[in-house]
Amino acid sequence: MSENLTNLYKNYAVYLPSIQQQYAELATRSNKSFTRQNIPKNLKFEDTNFLNENSKLWSCGWGLYSSGQFEKAQIRKNDIVKDRDRTKTTIIGDSGGFQLGTGAISNTKEKAHLERYKNDANDQIANWADNGFRQRTLKWLDRYADYAVTLDMVLWAAESFNAKHAEKSQIRKLSIQQLIDLSVDNLEYFANYRGTWGKGAKILNVLQDIGDGTGDIWYNAVKDFDFEGWALGSNTSKIFDSIKWLRRLLEDKKLEKAELVHILQKSPPFKSIVYTSAQRALRKVLGRDNFTITFDSSSPFQLVGLRNAFALPPKFTSDENSWVISNEILKQDIRLARNEITKPFPFNSPLSKFMTMNNLYAHDTDDSDRFNDNYSNQLMVNHNLYTYHKASIDACDLIFSDTKKDETKVPPKYLEICNLVEQYFTDDNKDEIEKKLEQLTSKTADKEAEIALYNNELDERR
Repeated sequence: MSENLTNLYKNYAVYLPSIQQQYAELATRSNKSFTRQNIPKNLKFEDTNFLNENSKLWSCGWGLYSSGQFEKAQIRKNDIVKDRDRTKTTIIGDSGGFQLGTGAISNTKEKAHLERYKNDANDQIANWADNGFRQRTLKWLDRYADYAVTLDMVLWAAESFNAKHAEKSQIRKLSIQQLIDLSVDNLEYFANYRGTWGKGAKILNVLQDIGDGTGDIWYNAVKDFDFEGWALGSNTSKIFDSIKWLRRLLEDKKLEKAELVHILQKSPPFKSIVYTSAQRALRKVLGRDNFTITFDSSSPFQLVGLRNAFALPPKFTSDENSWVISNEILKQDIRLARNEITKPFPFNSPLSKFMTMNNLYAHDTDDSDRFNDNYSNQLMVNHNLYTYHKASIDACDLIFSDTKKDETKVPPKYLEICNLVEQYFTDDNKDEIEKKLEQLTSKTADKEAEIALYNNELDERR
């Protein structure tokens, strides 16, 4: 039996990889679809489908998938999300608000419509409902997601915010208030039409904050919609701010029906223990074990696409610097490509049972600076995904497990933060705890792989 990570998350906040479309499609293919020679004999390429509990490598039934990667309301190709067993998996669907914010719209007709009105905010708003973006988005989410992040018009897209990533956005002329108003219009659309085109996803209402009081304005505009959960983006997803917003939602009785809260663009392992602490406390306060906190990142994919690198697991000691997912770049060694030498797969993931490093080399052209192909990239990403999941689970085990607990491997500051978070949701001394948390988290060496340094995307995607 391969390792099934799904149940290991039962009592922990859940890390979700932000799945890339190419990976999801490639994981449905067989070995025969690749012409390369050095394919591992005992490994089926379909085993990179981690949503399938029968994979020989490993499995985990959680993931995040963005509709913004797609041009149509349907997934036309074979795809592990489309073809999954929905009784054993949970997918959070993102709405593509990031693509709107950057101007990277997949659908050519929708993009042309948005381009037509990009220089006039009033015209853009007046014609928004006719461009088809939100209808296609909701159709996609209805069909393929269990939980869906609402279509928020990201506030950082406003020209007045001066975000370099929004220079090509078709909605950049909209003011902050217009973006909020249009987001509310989208919420009403989701509320009225969800479930029309498919099984129907449960809805996560997004919170945003980019400073100057925008968080309160946004919250007051969206807080009374009756959905199944929340998603925290922009400043509301920052580690300290997210904890404060969770308490505010609790005090305003906005978590009484909530099944899930998702924090956008966050990676393990430090976030894992903080959000697990919050989940444990909120489950006690709410009196139910079906309340879940999730968080996502695209780092396992970005490491390969941008750095051609393997994720390395944290060493986990009492030193904060050991709580880091570092990485190692794949060496372009012509000797391995030509099988002049053999090197075992040295990294701690299930792939080590089935392959050597030689299997990652697609050709032996000696003037190449990169020997990868889609096959090797897929295997590297699979390793990275496993490493990120394990880092999340292992970190939580050190603090919260009955059998694997070992606080000697946890930085004392991290233990203090977790204890304060668990107290925060019931303690009357809220202000005092907030001061301590703000101080501790601001000085924390949270050194997860800074993929954004090698990327022209936002570090905080939402």
